[in-house]
Amino acid sequence: MIKRIMGNLSGWMIAGLLGITVYAGMQAREYALQLSVTESRLARAHDQVAILQEHQRWQREQIDTLSAVLSARDEQLQRDAELVDMMRDTARQLERDDATTHDWASQPLPAAVSDWVRDIPRGGNGADGNDPRATGPSGNAP
Repeated sequence: MIKRIMGNLSGWMIAGLLGITVYAGMQAREYALQLSVTESRLARAHDQVAILQEHQRWQREQIDTLSAVLSARDEQLQRDAELVDMMRDTARQLERDDATTHDWASQPLPAAVSDWVRDIPRGGNGADGNDPRATGPSGNAP
């Protein structure tokens, strides 16, 4: 009887072990597929990181270039402002020291010039191109 039970049990054991083996193989295949998908996603992510880092490097170069250009522009504007101030001081000194220049500077301005000076925006240089009466440089200049 034990032999008979063992005979029937060994058949069931073989079937059970076979079932477990098939199930383990299916799980291994599923895990391998998930690993493959994960590896491809990781490779794409690495490619995207490389692209973003290159773009960031390019942007940093652009920012550095713009900063240098703006710095040079600011320095030039500062030099120009100092030059204009120096010329104004020279003109004021000339007006104080020279009687002919003083007489000329004391004459009343023509109405058109007075209106134009009043229309110049405060704090601006008047060269913003918004004045509809502005005609640009004269072709009749000596």
